[in-house]
Amino acid sequence: MKAKPDIDAFLEGGAGDRPELPLKKKKEAFNDFTSALKRKIHREQKVFRLPLDLINDLKRESFERSMKTGARVTEVELVEQALREYLYR
Repeated sequence: MKAKPDIDAFLEGGAGDRPELPLKKKKEAFNDFTSALKRKIHREQKVFRLPLDLINDLKRESFERSMKTGARVTEVELVEQALREYLYR
């Protein structure tokens, strides 16, 4: 005969199988999530043709900042930052 299923594990949604994260990491993850929510604004796609040397520099800068900070830095973020500095200075 089969054993009865563990209802408590089912009610926990599988959370009982995962180890608990330290409180600090949970708080950091929550702060990252809330800051991402604050940055959520409507965006539309705009396509530009750029010189190849500028594209390569943008890729390199994105990669270097990602390695330096330990967080992903996209090319779009760099372009947006540069445009905001130029337009709103």
